[in-house]
Amino acid sequence: MLAAQLGLTLLLLAVCSFAPGFFVIRRLPWNPLEKLCGSIALSLIALYLLCFAAYCFMPGSLTAICRGGAAISFLLALASWKDIRRLIGSFGIRGALAGYGFLLVWTCAILAMVRNFSGAGWGGDWAEHFQRTLFFLHHFPTNTPIIGGFTLPARPPLMNVLGAFFLAQTQDRFEISQLIFAFLNLFMFLPCCLLLRALVRKRSAGVLPLVALFALNPMMMEHVSYPWTKALTAFFVVFALWLYLAGLRKNDRGRIVAAFLTLAAGVLTHYSAGPYALFLAGHYLLRVSSKRPHRLRELGIIGASCALLLSTWFGWSLAAYGTRDTLASNSSVKDAQKYSGSTAAKIAANLYDTVVPAFLRDPDSLSMFDQPNAEGKLRDDFFVIYQTNLIFGMGLVGGPFAIWLFYRAIRRPGKRSAELSFWLWLIPCVLLIGVAVVGERDLMGLAHLTLVPLEAIGLTLVAASFPWRRAIAVLVVAGCLVDFSFGLFLHEHVQNLDNTPERTVFQGLANVNGHLQIGASGPDSLSFPAWLNWFWKNRDNLCHQWLAQLAALPQQNSDIGPLTARIQQELAAGPQYWDGWFPRHGGSIRTLGDHFAGPSFVPLLLLFGGLMWVFQKQVMRFAPAAVPKPIAARKKAGRKRLR
Repeated sequence: MLAAQLGLTLLLLAVCSFAPGFFVIRRLPWNPLEKLCGSIALSLIALYLLCFAAYCFMPGSLTAICRGGAAISFLLALASWKDIRRLIGSFGIRGALAGYGFLLVWTCAILAMVRNFSGAGWGGDWAEHFQRTLFFLHHFPTNTPIIGGFTLPARPPLMNVLGAFFLAQTQDRFEISQLIFAFLNLFMFLPCCLLLRALVRKRSAGVLPLVALFALNPMMMEHVSYPWTKALTAFFVVFALWLYLAGLRKNDRGRIVAAFLTLAAGVLTHYSAGPYALFLAGHYLLRVSSKRPHRLRELGIIGASCALLLSTWFGWSLAAYGTRDTLASNSSVKDAQKYSGSTAAKIAANLYDTVVPAFLRDPDSLSMFDQPNAEGKLRDDFFVIYQTNLIFGMGLVGGPFAIWLFYRAIRRPGKRSAELSFWLWLIPCVLLIGVAVVGERDLMGLAHLTLVPLEAIGLTLVAASFPWRRAIAVLVVAGCLVDFSFGLFLHEHVQNLDNTPERTVFQGLANVNGHLQIGASGPDSLSFPAWLNWFWKNRDNLCHQWLAQLAALPQQNSDIGPLTARIQQELAAGPQYWDGWFPRHGGSIRTLGDHFAGPSFVPLLLLFGGLMWVFQKQVMRFAPAAVPKPIAARKKAGRKRLR
């Protein structure tokens, strides 16, 4: 039953995420990859508008409306079938789609290993976004509290509404939600294919290095496989940047307007798109608009289209929750209000910690991840290197290599192009704004919050510079091996851990030194955030199990009464958060990894072996021992020596 639902979901995702938008923009004078990304962006916006309108005005008919939207998508796909076939046969499309297909299979192999989400201090976001999706699917009351102490307006809704659209046509299971979020998050790869040739102006740049760098990068795969919204936001941001630069290059108003509309969709997906929207708006107003023909008309179209799209969420939220919850319930605002120190000092410290990894500036700070489980400790130490640091988030070798490539570009003699100047301004501005808008002080760094699009662009720059010199190629391949081993495979192995008859990773109710405790640390225990994720996953079943254990103990124990009251209070809060979802689904949240018994790591290792064999073969085949100078440059150098 689940396999059939997953297959149906995959078909719906492929058609509904592409066909509506493609039917509209298929005649535009855009290149094939632009049409592919544009079709996806417009389709997702259309699905969001349809499902959110059904939630607001016809909640009782949401399922029927979503199924009607899917039927229309299939009809539009049939109506434009000849154009779709022509697009698939176009230059660059097959490679991009093949790369996306491989990454989707790769991600599914990763998801087959995940039984309990964890990683350093991360906890709750996976459950929060599933709860938000159920909020729109089942029309929870507006006063429903969100896990983590939030209200609904603390996060924008686009990806959760899309999740509700697809779940409405299958079943409200977390496993299906995992596939939906992974499929949508992987769209981040496609606009990077657009940038691949533009960054270095080479038509020979192939997609295989980009596929390998994405697949073997721990930060990218964490943002794709973890069911939250930052990777889809990166899709909108990177595609918007491409459209903006292409619009300026081609003097095309349509692309410029589409860039801002796409960026508005990014803001509705996650507020981490805000720094990029601020920069693009500032660049357009200060450097571009005065030179544009009919600038007032163009500015009016941009402002009106973005305002209309954003008002669907902010207008509803203001009416349902008021100004305070709509504008001040975000975690950045709440954390900033709690922080009592100097804001400027906090920003400077966060910026420094985001660029310089903890193991270089303060190795003792990693002691916060100490735990009895040695695998968990090693995983958490590497986790913060890859997930929270700007440079090493692009890989232990890929990150420094990307910085060196960018430095070489800005040091190149001659007049800088307008696009290079754009990147020179964008990177420091977005880095500064992206760190400044975070309200908390985080000793580990903040790259995972707002800088994912920058890191995706950095990896694309590394792939675009292929073929690499022989020494660099060896370093890149070796770095990918280390990244996969310690940042990806080790992480998924730890997320695969669960209690067995031979080993207790997550402690339940136990007697510790004569006192009853829940979640006490054992010899194989992971960190407390990992335990908390395990508890949220199994909360109803665990609460009932612990109550039964307490009832079977001698009641004169003074610990029984307070523990029983706490557990009953937790159990009673379930309907308030989940509106009866847990009892309808067996008292726990099941992941895709729970359905795979035995060595679930085998598919990932087989795919890894095949990818590394092909990647290494191509890298070594094309890697020159040294990049020769052009013939004209060699002749000129020879004449100078003769003189």
